[in-house]
Amino acid sequence: MPAHSDAPKRARAPRDGGEDGSPEGIELNRKIIALLQQDGRMAYSAIAAQVGVSEGTVRNRVRQLLDDNVITIQAEAHPYALGYEFNGLTFVKVAAGVPIDDVAKRLSAIPEVYYLIMVLGRFDLSIATYHKSQDDYRDFLTTHFYGQPDIAGIENSLVLKVHKMKLQWDLNG
Repeated sequence: MPAHSDAPKRARAPRDGGEDGSPEGIELNRKIIALLQQDGRMAYSAIAAQVGVSEGTVRNRVRQLLDDNVITIQAEAHPYALGYEFNGLTFVKVAAGVPIDDVAKRLSAIPEVYYLIMVLGRFDLSIATYHKSQDDYRDFLTTHFYGQPDIAGIENSLVLKVHKMKLQWDLNG
């Protein structure tokens, strides 16, 4: 995963290559996406052979899915393999009168932040981060949270073990 990326653009519903949105076209898109989820480097010719259409049809559909922000194709690096040993979760209570979106925008610009969401409940934001050392994690908290006027409070957790870190969607239902 990249260390920092902007929030994804809102995706449009997958097209079938034509404007009619036929069930057959939608099903073909789902088959293509399912194969790319298994192997994002799969050749268009191999996808075409498995789904029973031409390589050009697959190429056009993948391009349209990318253009419509339905899919992205990227390499995912495992953080631990790159020396990021500390995975932190920080729950943020935004200060009264401060727009949550403003705080989210500030925090999303921090390279260590790889996941930032607005939540309901005791806190306003939840942030997942990776750090190379305990000192890096402490510096991250000190720099971006402690004493900041837009932050009313935080609660931290250190992730002990990641059991699953993969985004693949069930395309059948």
